[in-house]
Amino acid sequence: MHNLNLLFTLTTLVASALTAPTSPSHPLVARDGPCDAYSETCRPVLQANACFAAYVRTGTKEQVLQCVDDQDPVKAEEQLCACYGCAETTVQDFATGTLGCEASA
Repeated sequence: MHNLNLLFTLTTLVASALTAPTSPSHPLVARDGPCDAYSETCRPVLQANACFAAYVRTGTKEQVLQCVDDQDPVKAEEQLCACYGCAETTVQDFATGTLGCEASA
């Protein structure tokens, strides 16, 4: 079952990359959220974008957090709040709306 989820996630990622617009309004453009793309803290958030696509609109809070860290939801929430600007806009909305992450000034 895990392999099917991984296959779905990878397929979603490839499909998103192939159909992504190149305009400045692309959903991966950071808004007010923090994003240090070169930090170890943000790496799990960057790597979770395909997983987010599967769960952020219809999944539970726990499913979304498992995209970042499937063992430690507290750590996952901290990482997502520290790096949600690295994710697409729906994840940024989830971070500020559902998790209550602060927008950076």
